[in-house]
Amino acid sequence: MVTLRDIARKAAVSTATVSNVLNDSLYVSPELRARVLAAAEKLNYRPNTVARSLRLKRSYTIGMIVPDVTDPFFPAVVRGAEDVLTRAGFTLIIGNSDNDSVKEETYYRTFLERQVDGLLTVPTCDEAPAILKRFQERGIAVVYVDRFHVDMPGDIVMADDLEGSRRCVRHLAASGRRRIATITGPLNLANARARLEGYRRALKQAHLPHDERLIREGCFDAASGRDRTRELLSLSPPPDALFVANGLMACGALQALEEAHLSCPGDLALACFDRLDFFDLLRPRLTGVVVRPYDLGARGAELVLKRISGETTGPGRRYILRTKLLQRESTARA
Repeated sequence: MVTLRDIARKAAVSTATVSNVLNDSLYVSPELRARVLAAAEKLNYRPNTVARSLRLKRSYTIGMIVPDVTDPFFPAVVRGAEDVLTRAGFTLIIGNSDNDSVKEETYYRTFLERQVDGLLTVPTCDEAPAILKRFQERGIAVVYVDRFHVDMPGDIVMADDLEGSRRCVRHLAASGRRRIATITGPLNLANARARLEGYRRALKQAHLPHDERLIREGCFDAASGRDRTRELLSLSPPPDALFVANGLMACGALQALEEAHLSCPGDLALACFDRLDFFDLLRPRLTGVVVRPYDLGARGAELVLKRISGETTGPGRRYILRTKLLQRESTARA
């Protein structure tokens, strides 16, 4: 097994210098640091992570909970977080809550038992479970990604849900649509309520009538998108445009249109909040609010690392990432 002494001999430095470089504990000149790292690489050095954790009182692990790993949005969030954390020498442990608050709380307990140094979480609902207070009591950094618990402080990184939705619905109105419906996400989530508020503001700005029958609550999955679209199409008169609060529900909406032998955008213009990678394979190609899930995960990881290092202190902060609207065939002018 390669030791610090072996690396010191190879780099022609002291073992103390090697220790300072590998543990990032004291300043070492860039030249010496490069020599030590090059020697460690040549010798294929692998640190004893258990001993390191005991010495520094860190586990060098971060827990992360996502609501649905089958939703194409969240693997990109995880990838962004993992890339940042891996470069910093941390290991990411993933939990899939399946949008189940009980399962989510089980993961919180597991992460506490594993003594993680930080937590990245996409919560299943607004209200935080009591166990999250134990993270605060232990000084474990908590960062919310995409969604957040409204009653528990922490850093938050999220997309501009309200403005992205408002801009998208205004685009539908500008394309000549006058009876615009929406399928929201679960309204026990703050981001779903923000997207609904963006929809309402756009209607008001476009001087379009507000009809509560045109608002249907979905579950952020394809099945609810299909079912809620069927309900909207059964109205008299039916909507001539539909804004859907995420990409999977938009795919369900397309399925409902196909089953009803209706065309998009001829019979119904369709736009959504999301821009999933496979959208360009669909016909028509979907207009969507572009959110970069990779950036959400990467930014969340950066925030948790800053809390762990002490670079960021004090109350939780909110970071909102800008969105943009990508117009495609599904909202061609009526």
